[in-house]
Amino acid sequence: MIDAFVERHALFFVFFPLVWIGAIVTASVVFRRHRGKRIFATSPDGCIFEENRTSGRELGGIRALGGASNALKVCVTRDTLYVLPCFPFSLMFMPEIWGLDHEIKLRRIQTIEDRSGLFGHSLVVHLADDKRIELRLRDPDGFQHAIQAAGRT
Repeated sequence: MIDAFVERHALFFVFFPLVWIGAIVTASVVFRRHRGKRIFATSPDGCIFEENRTSGRELGGIRALGGASNALKVCVTRDTLYVLPCFPFSLMFMPEIWGLDHEIKLRRIQTIEDRSGLFGHSLVVHLADDKRIELRLRDPDGFQHAIQAAGRT
């Protein structure tokens, strides 16, 4: 009886998950495009610091449980810090769920804290609205230098 049911509905069991995943990916692309967000992490004009495939997470609340490992692009321009999800992490609402798509005016940054822990060295960017973003960069000194240099202009 169960074998007959599975045999009759085998195509459904194969294709429904694929169609469902495709629908979620399509919905996330439409959502991001509608909000003016990028699907592919392209560098904004005038970058004075750029690092690809970095890791990070937003601290505080449930979002602290998640994050991105080697799936972020961090860019600093003369007035903005960009934390952008790299493809394919930009799909399936991952940046929206984990809070990892930011365009932050540098004047909102209060402090940058060095942190050493179990998973290595990271920087915690404290923002004016009590939001905190932890970034694990390969060149943390270059990042801090770029933030300071941009603040002087």
